[in-house]
Amino acid sequence: MQEKLEALYSTLNSVIPGKVSYGTRVGLENDPNYIIYQEITNRAIVYADDKSIAKIATFQISLITEKKDLSLEERLEAALYFMGYEYDLLSEFVNEDGSINRIYEIKQEVF
Repeated sequence: MQEKLEALYSTLNSVIPGKVSYGTRVGLENDPNYIIYQEITNRAIVYADDKSIAKIATFQISLITEKKDLSLEERLEAALYFMGYEYDLLSEFVNEDGSINRIYEIKQEVF
């Protein structure tokens, strides 16, 4: 799983260098645009001899921007596509401070 997380981090960091964090906003408090990513599930889907041999890991990516930034959204989506990630845009909403959250989901098989 570590390899998948590191590969995802590298992809995200290429979009906004130095503004990517796993799970929390720690270290990004003063940045208006940043990305937070995390693994939200890791479920077994195939069993053999009472052991799981394949799982589906679900990763969530949150792109937070000071205001709507189509260019940054396109760069993120292009980077994910170029690296072979199939993603779904789950939602976009405005925070109380006017910033924008875009939530993406990626599912990957883990053997």
